[in-house]
Amino acid sequence: MNVQRLLYTALLGSVLATAAACGEHLPPYPHLPDAGTTDGGPTNPGPSDGGTTDGGTTDGGTTDGGTPNPGPTDGGTPDAGPWDAGMPDGGSDPSDPNNATKDTDCDGLSDKVEFETNRGDGRKTNPNLADTDQDGLPDGLELSVDTPVPGTTCTLLQDDSVLMNTDPTRPDTDGDGLLDGVEDASRNGKVDEGETNPLLLDSDCDGLIDGPTVSTTRGEDQNANGLKDITETDPRLPDTDGDGILDGVELGVIINPDPVTCTQFIPDVAPDTTTDPTDSDSDGDGVSDGAEDSNQNGGVDDGELDPTDEGDSTGPVGQVCAGANLRPVMFKAESGADIKLALPPSFAEVTPIQLGSDVRGMIGYDPDNKVAFLVYRQPAPVGASDALGDEEALRPAIASRGALSNRTAQRFKTWDGHDAVEAFYDQAGATTDLKRRTDELVNALLPGSTGRLSSAASGITGDFRLQTLFVHRSAQSLVVLVAVTNLAAVTGPNRNSVAAFSARDLSDGAALAQFGEPTLTQCERFQVASPTSSPKVDFLFVVDDSGSMAASQGALATTAQAVVDALNASVLDWRMAMVTSSYHVATYANTGRLRPFTRNVNKVKAWLTEGSTCTAGVCTNVPTFPEAATCPGDATQGSYGGCWVSVGGSGSEGVLGAARKAIDDITPGTPPTGIESPTQARQDASLVVVILGDADDQTSGATTTLVNCGTGGTSDRAGPGCESIQNFVNFFGSASSPTTPINKTGKRIPVHGIVCPAGSFCGCSSGPCDSSNTTREFNPQPGSGPQRHASVVNATGGVLGSILDANSIQASMVAITTETIANAGYKTLKPPIGVSIKVAMDAVSDPALCLASNVPRSTVNGFNFDGSAQTISLFGACRPPGSGALAVVSYQSWRNTVSDPNGGVPCEDDPNYSPTEPDHCVGPTLGCNATGDQCVCKPNCGNACASGTQCNMATCSCQ
Repeated sequence: MNVQRLLYTALLGSVLATAAACGEHLPPYPHLPDAGTTDGGPTNPGPSDGGTTDGGTTDGGTTDGGTPNPGPTDGGTPDAGPWDAGMPDGGSDPSDPNNATKDTDCDGLSDKVEFETNRGDGRKTNPNLADTDQDGLPDGLELSVDTPVPGTTCTLLQDDSVLMNTDPTRPDTDGDGLLDGVEDASRNGKVDEGETNPLLLDSDCDGLIDGPTVSTTRGEDQNANGLKDITETDPRLPDTDGDGILDGVELGVIINPDPVTCTQFIPDVAPDTTTDPTDSDSDGDGVSDGAEDSNQNGGVDDGELDPTDEGDSTGPVGQVCAGANLRPVMFKAESGADIKLALPPSFAEVTPIQLGSDVRGMIGYDPDNKVAFLVYRQPAPVGASDALGDEEALRPAIASRGALSNRTAQRFKTWDGHDAVEAFYDQAGATTDLKRRTDELVNALLPGSTGRLSSAASGITGDFRLQTLFVHRSAQSLVVLVAVTNLAAVTGPNRNSVAAFSARDLSDGAALAQFGEPTLTQCERFQVASPTSSPKVDFLFVVDDSGSMAASQGALATTAQAVVDALNASVLDWRMAMVTSSYHVATYANTGRLRPFTRNVNKVKAWLTEGSTCTAGVCTNVPTFPEAATCPGDATQGSYGGCWVSVGGSGSEGVLGAARKAIDDITPGTPPTGIESPTQARQDASLVVVILGDADDQTSGATTTLVNCGTGGTSDRAGPGCESIQNFVNFFGSASSPTTPINKTGKRIPVHGIVCPAGSFCGCSSGPCDSSNTTREFNPQPGSGPQRHASVVNATGGVLGSILDANSIQASMVAITTETIANAGYKTLKPPIGVSIKVAMDAVSDPALCLASNVPRSTVNGFNFDGSAQTISLFGACRPPGSGALAVVSYQSWRNTVSDPNGGVPCEDDPNYSPTEPDHCVGPTLGCNATGDQCVCKPNCGNACASGTQCNMATCSCQ
């Protein structure tokens, strides 16, 4: 006898005992789900006439195993028929004038209501039977009645959700093959954790109905006992074995059994081949089914493995994708802070940060690699409407614990669609221990909180590199993450240290999720291009050539070699060209002059080196090895015979206007099959703009600029005469909009900016450059309107760096180069967790320097991952040989299952919350409101009202 039979035996025993005490005549004994009959069920002689029932079981009969099968459409009314208002022997009397105050069966419904209320198609409940449809739930509970009829002494079950009603005249309201009492096992009128929904055919929306298979409609609970047996899938979990593939896809389902509720149904694209939804590795090759079917659509697509073929996991696949070879990841999560963080196992110390009894975040330390972090959640600062505003508002608190270098930042969308800024700074702290500095930052950002790193010193002192992440989920939910390392340990020759990558993985958005979000394992194969078919990129530098720029130009020149070295180590085919801020205005030495595309780094240095002039066809003051910087010696390529861009240009700088005019001149460019031109971009290359300027853009038209943007403008505030920011965004393209840019390429052109930071004063010709220096350049101050060039950089997805000193310029170019390389890398199918990535190849260009079976993390000889771009790039000896190579990557990927940006599940705290319904609220009439905190009535009760009834919005009921 199974659990379901025991439930009904106990329930009916109670009913029979009550009836015997009252001398009542009961309807036939209900038929039990494991009766094991096929002909309509066993008969049951009635207590008065010795006859048989008039059908005895639900009108779908039972299966050979005794499972009720009411059919998926009508719910299966018992064949004994609805109560027909006749008076059974010893029962209640339909003509009794006191029926309104009587409840013969103690189900919460008065006898009058039961005799007179039509539940549809003439069906009525039985006033002599507490459970008319014999589904295990009293009639009153099914109708959300838990208050006794006045004047009676009945004790009723409590209904925890008065808006989720099942049909007391149908044992299986939703027609999924499970009795309502089996689905609501707790008998409280609500869908609790671990229960299926008696109003939904497919509670977990995996393409399988909750109950047994019916004809060609696949089911999950084959014996309808409400339990997940070993050979069954779980109707409460869309992915029973956790391999990332929906149960329905694994079983070849192509038709959605519940299209109204399950609107995100995924059909199996290859239904003739199936995998085992109860075994995460169907073919036993050590690689999970979901990792092999990397887009989880049920088919074997190009580049994918076959989850039914155990012989395809050899070579690089087995080396990185087999379960035993996956890179280990440690997850730390806090529900109150709505934070989940992926960390390498070396983070041996992780402690909650609390304000009073509320956990607000975590603080952690990796003693092996000397990296610390803090992460917490707070409301967005007052006046901050995006991640940039959040960073600007909180930066002073960070700076209060040590002077900061100038910020380098990039705005992007996180893997789950939230506005984010990654910013890094260098922070002074020469004698401060790394762990104590991390504690100090928590003190500054969360004063009064508790939870700090252990007292034992790290042994590492400053200065420090801070890699920060600001994720603006909503006005109520800002997540701040700060990774802290020793500056010398992650810069210069240590740029490829484990600590450097660890800090970047923490801060690039790849490690952060909301609490409760699960992961799945991915295995992807991709072809790496040979050197002859490498991705192409054309850089266009736009440099301010006004009188205050010589030092900044020189600082950029000193970074050129490091930039080119990084580009040469990648798979990119790159070129560089340059114009100045005077390019589009008359009449200056650099007006209309393009320093043409080149791969010669010494030419780029010459353009930026003060005094470099053309002598005998070669630019002076720059190296001649490995290649001299040739030049025309006349004015065709601008000042100094095509060498130094000089500082004799317009004082009303228009870097954005110059970039726009130059792009118009060099595009649409040479076709892929054509011969390269030094004065034209390549149509099959990505075009990237880098602007360098200490004054904000003052472009007023196609070929004009205006000092301070016209009448009324000052060094601190723009006048009304300049072109709108939106015009430039429309031209270059927005990273967050699908609108096609209006430039000739029709593609987004990212604009990176090394410019005067917000709130700073730049370009002064003498003395301290502050608000009192009248020689300062035009740069709108906070509160006086947006910075024009910064707005365009942020909109196009570029890196925003500082021009204030040589170190900041160098850091900015490193970030710009890294981003450019990343954008040309392999884009993964899912959002990877950076610390989980493992790469192998079938061939590398230099096996002596690169282990192909486990490619190291390095931008010299190895691979790198960029979380904001979601790409993997290969470098140096780990690039493919001349014929190209097959690469395989394994990683864990976040699954975006939490939609409430403020933490938790939408409407989870509302009494009518439902964990199984897509709208998060019980019943067809309710849905979660836009703010995600309250279940409200849907318009017209969700169109749930039947013919002859209408929606009462005040009570959200059909009347």
